[in-house]
Amino acid sequence: MCPIKLVGFDLDDCLFDSTGLSDRARIKGIEAMIKLGLDINREMAIKMIQEIVKEYGSNSSKHYNYFIRRYNRLERIEETIPYSLQFKYISAAVMAYHKEKIDSIKLYDDVLPCINTLKKLSIKTAIITDGLPIKQYEKILRLGIDDLIDLTVVSDEIGIRKPNPKLFDHCLKRFGVLGPETIYVGDRIDKDIIPAKLCNIHSVLIRRGGKHDPYKKGIKIPEGTKPDFEISNLNEIFDIISEINQKEQN
Repeated sequence: MCPIKLVGFDLDDCLFDSTGLSDRARIKGIEAMIKLGLDINREMAIKMIQEIVKEYGSNSSKHYNYFIRRYNRLERIEETIPYSLQFKYISAAVMAYHKEKIDSIKLYDDVLPCINTLKKLSIKTAIITDGLPIKQYEKILRLGIDDLIDLTVVSDEIGIRKPNPKLFDHCLKRFGVLGPETIYVGDRIDKDIIPAKLCNIHSVLIRRGGKHDPYKKGIKIPEGTKPDFEISNLNEIFDIISEINQKEQN
């Protein structure tokens, strides 16, 4: 019998391209403001919004507000945007941003084949993700995987956030399985790999090239926090399961 009973996944930049989708959506917002009449070079505007995201964080809801404030203070601009018109630009940007995120969200190509194969092997699946429940469940529903995953654990739903290993332990208890009977796949060393290892879960770093990919950021992974396995495609999980099986048999 296969010792692996559960495979858990992170959501963002693991099952879908969260980083790329957000980047494209922000640009759509910029383009909407320019279409409405904002007098700025597109490339300059994109560079500005990228600076704002870097400074204020990707989860800020005020990126376009800060963009307009910064625009109003550019030395090359003689007149600032009238106060009433600022809200039109921001509204247009926000609408375009959300439209792109709704229209373009999709799973990575390897996700459905992986989940379907796990089901055939009678291995349970879970999503363990940080964030606001409404936002994370919206992503899951739009991706069409709600009925395919056996359990979704959203940090803010239960009051425990990564990297607290209790979030992972909660998932193990829900299924009645042990850490060594579980594989967890995530894209972050700090919030996925480390807490998984603390629960004796087989840790798998998936390299999608997202904003937290340690290799993309040029970060050397400390020896004690290295994942047990590294993959670039979810279907590599089955080689990992076979390897774990062979070790158990020996």
